[in-house]
Amino acid sequence: MTVSLSALTEHTLVLDNDTLASLCERWKLSPILALDTEFIRVDTFHPRLGLIQVCDGHANYLLDPLSITQWEPLQVILMAPTVLKSLHSCSEDLVVFKEFFGTVPRPLFDTQRAAAFLGFGFSISYQNLVKEILGFEVSKDQTRSDWLQRPLSAEQLAYAALDVACMPQMTSFLQERLVTTGRTEWARQEFEQMVLNASAESGAEEWNQYYQGLGMSWRLNGMQLATLQRLCAWRERIARNKNKPRSWIARDADLIALAERRPAALSELLKIPELPRQLQQRFAQDVLQVIAAPHEGELPVPQLLDQPLTMAQRTMLKRLQEKVAEVAGTLGIAPEVLARKKQLQELLLESTAAAHLVWPQQMQGWRRELLGKALVAILQLQEPTHD
Repeated sequence: MTVSLSALTEHTLVLDNDTLASLCERWKLSPILALDTEFIRVDTFHPRLGLIQVCDGHANYLLDPLSITQWEPLQVILMAPTVLKSLHSCSEDLVVFKEFFGTVPRPLFDTQRAAAFLGFGFSISYQNLVKEILGFEVSKDQTRSDWLQRPLSAEQLAYAALDVACMPQMTSFLQERLVTTGRTEWARQEFEQMVLNASAESGAEEWNQYYQGLGMSWRLNGMQLATLQRLCAWRERIARNKNKPRSWIARDADLIALAERRPAALSELLKIPELPRQLQQRFAQDVLQVIAAPHEGELPVPQLLDQPLTMAQRTMLKRLQEKVAEVAGTLGIAPEVLARKKQLQELLLESTAAAHLVWPQQMQGWRRELLGKALVAILQLQEPTHD
């Protein structure tokens, strides 16, 4: 198809509250609203929003969050049940919306996830999906530019507009294909879970589980794991309060070293050679207090996902992967759409420990229906009738 790039990059830059409110009244009648964000998160914990892109199928609009102050009309649109919000590979965008607006767009449609159900590959890029569906190429040369500078360059604005200009047309195409292939319900469940995950409030209870995902944590004993748990929660609180990346407070390896050695005094902490100077100088006393704080006792050593598998477990994991690949092949989709290696490893470890099948959250719903009997047969475990 012949497409005018200049037409796709045409846009209206929205800088004031009244214009946004007027547009939102119009967008209430839009069946599909394409969204995207440009933000920077290099030296902060929280993303710094630089631009919001919107396409209603007729025109592109670029909303300036550094100028607009009244966002209530857009918040209404983000929650409007009759307006489908379409984004591409939107996990980071949902974080931005949650941080900035206190909510995430719903109902949701992710063109990358939808394409994965239709044989386009597990994580096709926006450029490649445009080329596959619409037949032309778009550029991504402004991806890492400074979206907080003002004024934004003509190149930045054109790039931003192009990021949503094709979305309504691609969304309609993918919706039709999902209906034709009978996979609309798969996509609906996937999108609903994405919204739930992004909407979940993060607090101390969640932070207390972060220690289980740290590399090499499997080698620690129960007392050391209890220390690591508290150190991870401490780092999360400090990173959020100071608005700095977690690694600027302490790297994962730093927390592992501290939990392993559990220094009781500054002199002992300073003898840990791998600790960076910044951690020793800025947070030494905080760390010592966290390590020395009273706690309920040792944690039971969990089945951590990064621990080395036994030979028998590796063999079993390979069989699970082969079965998933077989089922995916019959469906014409990538195996990762059904289950990724990490999820299968979690299924294997948790089920073995429980002596019955324990389904990870991300393998519930339609995935469980497709894979259930086959994986039960491989693991030779009883699947409970109720979760």
